[in-house]
Amino acid sequence: MPFYQNALGKTFYITKGKGNKKRLPLIGLHGGPGGTHLSLYSLTWLAPKRKVVLFDQIGSGNSDAITTKEMKINTFVQNLEGLLNHLNIENFHLLGSSWGTTLALEYYLRKKGKGVASLTFQSPMFSTRKWELDANRLIKKMPVKTQKVIKYCQEVGATDSKVYKEAVKAYYAKHVYRLKARPDWAPPRILNYHGDKVYQHMWGPSEFCATGTLKKYDRTKDLKKLSVPTLFIVGQHDEATPETARHFAAKIKESEVAVIKGASHSVFTEKPKEAQAKLNQFLERIEN
Repeated sequence: MPFYQNALGKTFYITKGKGNKKRLPLIGLHGGPGGTHLSLYSLTWLAPKRKVVLFDQIGSGNSDAITTKEMKINTFVQNLEGLLNHLNIENFHLLGSSWGTTLALEYYLRKKGKGVASLTFQSPMFSTRKWELDANRLIKKMPVKTQKVIKYCQEVGATDSKVYKEAVKAYYAKHVYRLKARPDWAPPRILNYHGDKVYQHMWGPSEFCATGTLKKYDRTKDLKKLSVPTLFIVGQHDEATPETARHFAAKIKESEVAVIKGASHSVFTEKPKEAQAKLNQFLERIEN
């Protein structure tokens, strides 16, 4: 398996296809924090047209574990920059999914857009407050019993209880991953114990309960600083709601929003062809 080494350890990555001057590489940033590249694996289908780079961010998946002290945004920004340098990639399209949109935004802002030809934000998380407001609205559409379990368990700190986990599972089945099973084309899952630690430390016990270091995260005001073509992709039933995506997009001069019918948060796994069609149109329009 290919890795690149830095001071924090080894980072696992895969590359598919070959780039050229006209078709720039696409760099995919998975969600979490603490997820794996498998959530974006279908992007490798774009390889006949361009180089696609996916990786397990340091601290998760096949990459080395990191200490709690290293579980911070700057670690992941430097991890991405190190990979780009290792692969000698200077100009590229940057796509983030969920937490990956946070990382893509941070990379762009902290590196002043260095090398970024376009941004694609799939199911964005730019404000924890807005994320939780969306979640609360979606939870209110669930059965009253489920609502009460979520509210009570979070109030008393019983987020490791069986009933809370069952309520979380019901929410995820509607708004995070709607498929009954993994698609035939999807590779086997990766054991990701240390990635779970990153998730717990930086985010919290569930998608709709932020207790970690990202609890007060908000970069909404900085979206106006983006000056490259920007595409938002969200699922119709996404926990990162279409309404919020449109709210963010309105703050960026050159942006557009694509809503994928029938999909939730795992857009590129649930509806890969539909999502990729929107992405392809966007990238080719820029390059042509």
